[in-house]
Amino acid sequence: MKQISDQLQRQIWTTEQEILDVIHQVCTEYGLRYSLAYGTLIGAVRHKGFIPWDDDIDLMMPREDYEKLLAIWNEAAPKGYILQNTRTDPDFTQNFTKIRKDHTTFLQDESEREKHYHKGIFVDIFPGDRVAPGKLGKTVQYIACAVNLLYSRGHTSGSGGLIGKVENILLRAPKEKYTIRRERAEKSIRRWNGNATLQYVFPNTIGCSRKLYPANLFENLKAIEFGNKQYMCAADPDTMLRIEYGDYMQLPPEEERVWKHHPILIDFEHNYEELMQG
Repeated sequence: MKQISDQLQRQIWTTEQEILDVIHQVCTEYGLRYSLAYGTLIGAVRHKGFIPWDDDIDLMMPREDYEKLLAIWNEAAPKGYILQNTRTDPDFTQNFTKIRKDHTTFLQDESEREKHYHKGIFVDIFPGDRVAPGKLGKTVQYIACAVNLLYSRGHTSGSGGLIGKVENILLRAPKEKYTIRRERAEKSIRRWNGNATLQYVFPNTIGCSRKLYPANLFENLKAIEFGNKQYMCAADPDTMLRIEYGDYMQLPPEEERVWKHHPILIDFEHNYEELMQG
């Protein structure tokens, strides 16, 4: 696959960090907790900025702060930065939120052309929920995570065997029931959020639904350098990253140092619809 030029990569990073600046500003003003996460946090710890082959910015928030951010965004954020999730856009296919910059385009694949949501350059925000206590509770919550993902994405996980058959049966439901079932599953996932002694889970993929983070993850957040600026991260980023990656300081093999996304159309001045009209 054709590699993106260094100049274009830097321009994308600049726009993504601009979006991050806006999120940081809103969270700081309203006292909302967040942490750099996943590859973005590795980049901050290991490179003091983007991993050289990374192509996005990821944030984590505790559910209560995440919900507050969703509620205040349109009034608190400057114009031109669009909050997007399944609640704002019915054909959005993730169970987390993206903040997109207006008048930009980052079309990831051909299937997105038919979607009605904004397709601009983005930052991802993942909500964390408290993990259910007990083996049975964890099993019920894990199943709810799987159902929520299934009805958010609208397609199977690609698993074979019994799991794949069950997923196909569940997806035969009328489309209008997808939202009801997705929201019912999310309610089940969030059931234990009142207990601050419980661990966190960030179920944005089925694999992530099995990774548990410390109960005090968002206590005593600290500033960390990223791209010559300061943002917030967990007080113990080493523990956070080892849960997700193991030895995160070890560079991956050369052949794995590639972008996760492979955009087929990028523009820094126009929305996708504006480009199509042009």
